[in-house]
Amino acid sequence: MKHLKFVLLVAISSMLFTSCLEDECTSTTTFIQFEPVYVPESDIRPGINVSEARELVDPGNIYTYKNYLLVNERRKGIHIIDNTDPSSPMNLGFIEIPGNLDMAVKDDILYADLYLDLVAIDITNPMEASIAGRTDGVFSAYYPLIENAGYIVEYVEMEHTIDINCSDARWGVSSFRNNQGIFFSTDFLATTNSGTAVAEATGVSGSMARFAITKDYLYTLDDFRMRVFSIDNGMPELENTVTVNWGIETLFPYKDYLFIGANAGMFIMDNSVPTAPYVIAEFQHAQSCDPVYVTDDVAYVTLRSGSFCQGFTNQLEVIDVTDIENPSLIRSYPMQNPHGLSVMDETLFLCEGAFGLKVYSVEDNTQVNNNLLEHLSGINSYDVIALDNGDHLIVVGEDGIYQYNSSDRENLKELSRLDVNRR
Repeated sequence: MKHLKFVLLVAISSMLFTSCLEDECTSTTTFIQFEPVYVPESDIRPGINVSEARELVDPGNIYTYKNYLLVNERRKGIHIIDNTDPSSPMNLGFIEIPGNLDMAVKDDILYADLYLDLVAIDITNPMEASIAGRTDGVFSAYYPLIENAGYIVEYVEMEHTIDINCSDARWGVSSFRNNQGIFFSTDFLATTNSGTAVAEATGVSGSMARFAITKDYLYTLDDFRMRVFSIDNGMPELENTVTVNWGIETLFPYKDYLFIGANAGMFIMDNSVPTAPYVIAEFQHAQSCDPVYVTDDVAYVTLRSGSFCQGFTNQLEVIDVTDIENPSLIRSYPMQNPHGLSVMDETLFLCEGAFGLKVYSVEDNTQVNNNLLEHLSGINSYDVIALDNGDHLIVVGEDGIYQYNSSDRENLKELSRLDVNRR
């Protein structure tokens, strides 16, 4: 997963010369070091626990199921929110799932990653959730095992200031690293964040999802592989592992196809045989992160900079997939910093990161830039789910989870907000 892979962007910042004696001098630099967090081998397969409601600190993926809104707390677990009344959501409790980042639900079974493993959790009564099944080692590639230390499960950033010899600082740029972690200059550290209409038995995910359910199968992604699990009896059984390509990120099912957003393009997989999907087409684009949403034989892809994908492009690409094996670009549109998206009833809801949420008419996909209906600039948004034919929006952002009545596309009305208390 990306949280275990960091781009080595290293530069000296805040260079202050403190002494200089003939050929010798020192300077001071401040940098960010990402230090590994270890879990002993004996603790890498914990159980789960349901605890009382807690505040949102670092929300990730969102998922709606029945009257519940499920919100991932990155690497910690899942918030259970009663969303029967979107104007007054009730935070009921928290399912503690160490290492969790992704989820999907079908027939009251929640599928989630728990460190190395895939677990099936019975949420018939979410406040009494319990593990009903487990597939070991599914995500082991994400967690390096270090002898005498344990598994690296994440990195935490620490700020350090050190004195260095001037001979190590050439042209204002130097590299620093040791065996404890990875170093980044504070001035050059990039900030990152890491649905479709479905049957009643399943839920709806945001566009950043790496898990997807179609029929009786669960699909999961890692950096270059897709795994296929049979879940017809509720318990996940690994059926197949398919190599796709490096840098795959997001997964969107559409008809008998699976659309995969990747660093350098969009892959389309034929899924007519659910246990044996295979790539039938690729649409290449500039190096970037790219969530995908598909409807009415049109794929909407966002590309953004300022991420671990190392991209410098900020745009929306609209792609015709009528000829599924030969996708073609309809048009590209410059954006500010596009993240997650959803399309419903010829309306595009687009998260622009720190630049807010934008609403476009896509009745004419060749004129999207001329059909901006609404721009909410006061929120930092990174994913969105559109429900009820697009009349109800759930938006997750840096400072909160917002819900809107969007029946009037030109005048969204805020229904509620769950604050995020970032520490």
